[in-house]
Amino acid sequence: NYFASHFFMGGEKFDTPHPEGYLFGENMDLNFLGNRPVQASSYFPYITPAPHEPVKTLRSLVNIRKDSLRLVRYKDDVDSPTEENGKQKVLYSLEFTFDADARVAITIYCQATEEFVGGMAVYSTKNPSLQSETVHYKRGVSQQFSLPSFKIDFSEWKDDELNFDLDRGVFPVVIRAVVDEGDVVVEVTGHAHVLLAAFEKHVDGSFSVKPLKQKQIVDRVSYLLQEIYGIENKNNQETKPSDDENSDNSNECVVCLSDLRDTLILPCRHLCLCNSCADTLRYQANNCPICRL
Repeated sequence: NYFASHFFMGGEKFDTPHPEGYLFGENMDLNFLGNRPVQASSYFPYITPAPHEPVKTLRSLVNIRKDSLRLVRYKDDVDSPTEENGKQKVLYSLEFTFDADARVAITIYCQATEEFVGGMAVYSTKNPSLQSETVHYKRGVSQQFSLPSFKIDFSEWKDDELNFDLDRGVFPVVIRAVVDEGDVVVEVTGHAHVLLAAFEKHVDGSFSVKPLKQKQIVDRVSYLLQEIYGIENKNNQETKPSDDENSDNSNECVVCLSDLRDTLILPCRHLCLCNSCADTLRYQANNCPICRL
């Protein structure tokens, strides 16, 4: 029997009613897959993922939009201190956008160390002047944080204090947003969002802020947030189509170039496939079409 009634691919056994199509190239690959694969014998080295792995959905009550973080210069203030040569000091303040599904209390810490007490991140500075007052906000999306009363004077900073020091465990700047509903809602205690950032000094003497990482604390458990590559294009439906259809700048699946991408590949975190192409690809290849890892 020259043609078989089935074939093996990716450790799975597939039945096919028209096998000669694969030999002579009459049909598109994978057109004749059955609805679901037949389990192959155990000598294949591939591990079949469990169909219903337990997934825990976390409720994120507050989120700081990392890309909105910016430094604002203050120079024209009449009361601002002057340097020795008579020039006015340039002071900086932090601003950002955040979303909150509960009331939150936001505090900024500069040159801060981190420790966890009872599952919550606690930050302390070597000098009280490096910690801002705590500002309380009501729930709401796209809220703007601005605190001109807390200014940063970089003339008092050493160059090595602008970046994160792993040996000393000192973060240049920490923004902590803690869910604070008082005693009314008990189940939201133990929720917070932390943005850790560093500063960059430019050739012209100006400074900018650079986010390092974000932590989401849910029910007193801390999670490190990871970037999803390609999600910003998916959310922005008005993105102009790229000249290169296979680029990472479009909303379409990089395989079929028609359906919207909605499936994430782990561990590289590329959001580049639609659901049907991802289902097909998992039996056909074991690397990401974007980074080939």
